Amino acid sequence: MSRYLVQLSFVSFVKFNSLAFCCANTLFSPVNAFFTFQSSGIGKALLVLLLAPFAGLLLGIIFGALAFPLYKVLTTHSQFLASLTGRFQEIPSSSADEPAKDD
Repeated sequence: MSRYLVQLSFVSFVKFNSLAFCCANTLFSPVNAFFTFQSSGIGKALLVLLLAPFAGLLLGIIFGALAFPLYKVLTTHSQFLASLTGRFQEIPSSSADEPAKDD
């Protein structure tokens, strides 16, 4: 696999951060709901489970916006932090909203 030095734009960084927070918050929401159930009952525990993905998105947007300057400094000065490996496919600008096809 190829290695690339990457520095995401502000919007891309916030989108990636929001996705990561949403997944992490959804993954750990059963643990949070269990502790909420013990102290507040089943109603609030179910609310915690339902709102976890949306809370993760919101936290991802907030923390992504706050952390972007630090991310920019770190990836500017460190090739280790800025390098990514994997499969990358360029999307033509005319079809930016269409899903990428895997050949």
